[in-house]
Amino acid sequence: MELRQLEYFAAVARHRHFTRAAESLYVTQPALSQQVRRLEAELGLALFRRTSKGVELTPAGADLLVHAEKILAEVAQARAEMDRHTGVSRGVVRVATTAADAPRLPAALAAFHGDHPHIQIALRQGSAAEVVALVQAGAVDVAVLALTEPPAGLEVVPLADEPLRVVVPVDDELAGTTIALDQLRGRPFILAEPGTALRDTVLQATQEAGFSPLPLFEVGDPATVRFLVREGLGVGLVPASWLERPGPVVGAADLADPPRHRLSLLTPSAGASPAGRLLLERLAEL
Repeated sequence: MELRQLEYFAAVARHRHFTRAAESLYVTQPALSQQVRRLEAELGLALFRRTSKGVELTPAGADLLVHAEKILAEVAQARAEMDRHTGVSRGVVRVATTAADAPRLPAALAAFHGDHPHIQIALRQGSAAEVVALVQAGAVDVAVLALTEPPAGLEVVPLADEPLRVVVPVDDELAGTTIALDQLRGRPFILAEPGTALRDTVLQATQEAGFSPLPLFEVGDPATVRFLVREGLGVGLVPASWLERPGPVVGAADLADPPRHRLSLLTPSAGASPAGRLLLERLAEL
């Protein structure tokens, strides 16, 4: 019986699903299934019963889960104590974010890797709802996300906010100027996807300016937004940081009274791993 087998078994028991358990551990589903089958073969017992919705524990599986959780908790505590001796020089840290909230994240992760080369970094992108669910499930140590409202059961650290800027084609008459938001009335908009904080901020600002934008495109990836704007397919209101990175060349206009956009760091209520706490300190500088 190997520690990895117990970790995989406990993940399947927690998620009641092999695929979701594999995703939470950042391993392939066949690899996870193989380890669980080996554990069952070694014990000579079936630990799970397949159902139409996933799996459920057998009586033997339920008994083993009690012991597995105790063992894994002891191992986690031992690793944490050893990390205090080694200065957290090893381990794994799992991060989640959306495409829209990630422009500065790759550089921050690269710098963290340079300082801590023996800490493995795993990054996952998803929708805002998926990112929150990953943190709530304890599948990631930290998430970077703009919030529409504080999610339940998570620790939230707000980061510095930034203004939204108007992104337009480079030869647009508004490029390089400062405008009032209502000057964009009637122009096609490229908006972030529904359910995102950026979209909510833009819609609130335009409604306060007396109009509702026509969303011809709903896109969260900064490079895609810039490409569509460059080709004259619409204008957008985007965080200023989106224009700091390399990408399709576009023009930009400032707003006289710009809406603000704020990212937050999310961690499980039980706390991040030692390596996760170390990364959290670095990401607080975003």
